Amino acid sequence: MTETEIPQLHLSRDHIMAMTQVLNMLSQRIAEQRERRGRAAYSNAEHAARIADTHDNPVLRPMSDTEKEQFTDHAGEAQAPQNGITVATAPIGQEWGVRAVAPTGDYATVMCPNISEAARLADYLRAENSPAAVTELSEQIAHRVAADKAAAAPAQPEVGAATTRDGEASERPRLADLATDLPASVTTTPEWEQTEARFGELTAQGVDPAALAAGVQGLDFDRARRPDALVRWSLDQTAQAWEAGHPQQPRTHEESREATAVWARQLDPASAVDRAAAGEAVGRYGPDVDVTLATTYPGLLTAATDARTMAEWANGAALSQQQRENAEALTAESTSHTLRGDDVRGGQGGDADLDREEAAIAQDGEAAEHRGRESDAGSEADRARDNKVTAQFTPAATTTTTATKVARRTTTRTSAPVPVPTQTRTRERGR
Repeated sequence: MTETEIPQLHLSRDHIMAMTQVLNMLSQRIAEQRERRGRAAYSNAEHAARIADTHDNPVLRPMSDTEKEQFTDHAGEAQAPQNGITVATAPIGQEWGVRAVAPTGDYATVMCPNISEAARLADYLRAENSPAAVTELSEQIAHRVAADKAAAAPAQPEVGAATTRDGEASERPRLADLATDLPASVTTTPEWEQTEARFGELTAQGVDPAALAAGVQGLDFDRARRPDALVRWSLDQTAQAWEAGHPQQPRTHEESREATAVWARQLDPASAVDRAAAGEAVGRYGPDVDVTLATTYPGLLTAATDARTMAEWANGAALSQQQRENAEALTAESTSHTLRGDDVRGGQGGDADLDREEAAIAQDGEAAEHRGRESDAGSEADRARDNKVTAQFTPAATTTTTATKVARRTTTRTSAPVPVPTQTRTRERGR
């Protein structure tokens, strides 16, 4: 190191790569440890958001009529096999479709959020290779359809509910009215109706509405990716704590949770259909059930988040491509307008004026080229004379060092090319 060099302290590329690999490994280990504890993230807000993502992006969902047409275009018509079942997969937009056909002609078509889930389901169906697997898949899809309809249907008044003087059932209290400190940006979104529906379910099970409202007071929504999901998660946590402190209350909900825990322990780790059912149950029956589900199916709590990340990346790439296409279209349109404007303006003038202008430009160019040739010739003569005088007093070099060769190659390659003006026929010069 010379005196003029300034020492710099930084990591090499190999060290940076090694540290990146270590960080990735640590993040995977931390995610696995969280799943073992029934957690999808460290923050409660992000944990609730990932649970909501799992419910909104299920492992299996029914295939719409439009998606069935697109699937048929990719995979062809369903053909009943003579033995076993046939399984076909095909991409549909950013998702993947799977179809299983039994020898009886019965078939089931489902959508998966990504190629990994579709491959897992297809491998499971091929390994089973039984019409019973098609029936099981159809039942799971029917259950999903029924659950979606129940969630979308408005809550019906229960038998024996309080009635008004007109005989109509009185409405249950709304969480937005009881929890007065909830911001309007949270309670006015379309997703808030899901939160109100969850609040109604818990109050119907006997949980005190005032306790539920108090449990969501003081939530921090500044960094909440899904504020409505954070409120629903808080409602479930409050309901569990309230039920634990009121053992004299009806234990229907607790018995249902215990039955769900037994069901979760009996799930088949190799079954893709059971994995889809576990995705619907995660986050609904307490952390104990979530621990069992996450242990049985690793990656269940983060699969929907990974699919959402890929979808956002694909949407961003599509948006960038659309912006490039729009820019190219605007450039082409601007060029076409410029050419049409030149044609119009040229038609208004005379060809004689244009010819005289072009002749003058040509003469100026020839004169400049002639002066350039004379200047080059004079420069060559001067350089030859100087070289001759220098050679008389400078001994001839016997060898050329490698550094000199590299410097010459570098100088030759990095020298900027001299721009040469071109003569372009135009109708705008001088006007």
